[in-house]
Amino acid sequence: MANLLSYDASQLLVFLLVLIRVGGVLTTAPIFGSSNIPAQIKIVVILVFSLILNPFLPSPTVLPEQIHHFLMLVFSELLIGVTLGLIGKILFAAVEFAGAMTGFQMGLSIANVFDPASMQQISLLSKLETLIASLVFLSLDGPALVVQAMVRSYQLIPVGQASMGDDLASMMIQLSSGIFSIGFQLGAPLIIALLITNVILGLLSRSVPQIQIFVVGFPLTLMMGFIFLLLGMPFMIQAIRIMFGLYDDQMLDAIQMLSL
Repeated sequence: MANLLSYDASQLLVFLLVLIRVGGVLTTAPIFGSSNIPAQIKIVVILVFSLILNPFLPSPTVLPEQIHHFLMLVFSELLIGVTLGLIGKILFAAVEFAGAMTGFQMGLSIANVFDPASMQQISLLSKLETLIASLVFLSLDGPALVVQAMVRSYQLIPVGQASMGDDLASMMIQLSSGIFSIGFQLGAPLIIALLITNVILGLLSRSVPQIQIFVVGFPLTLMMGFIFLLLGMPFMIQAIRIMFGLYDDQMLDAIQMLSL
């Protein structure tokens, strides 16, 4: 009877910890964590994945005897899940940042729309480029990569055996700073083209003072911005594909750092 109770307790503990890790991944990862998906559906998906994974995972060798030991296990599992999910969110944030910069240069900084995914106002170009990034992410089987990384995390990090080292913290800081560097790289061609357009408008206003530069400048900048955006769209999509092509390696690096 005692063995049966011990077995039930260990299995229940494994299921709870699996539920926490899976929930951490699927509530923060791109597409899965979108607020456009109803919370009820997210809960069902998390439960289904947890029930599928649970029978194949070994129980912890030692059950936590104190509440703070259990809370540490909960925190470590949540850390793994959130880390895997946030890597993708950081890449999407870089795309949104690129759209915000280019929108500002085009004079669209006041033309914002409400984004239900982030629950805040974002620029029109940020919304457009985020939608393009989402389509590219889906075309590369991004959701499948998230699920594969989640399953792989249990192979390298058994339940209750995560550790957070300095390498992981430095990696997350590097990825977070990458929002700006990647964003600048994605938006640089259009920003440079618009800066050249503004310089030309400035020279025209100097050489031909009769031109109402404020009347002509805004529609011209807007038109040139959309022209360069359309011309550069294939290159931007290819850059986003390359960026998401490294997504799987980045998640694997994070898992390996958590397993040290």
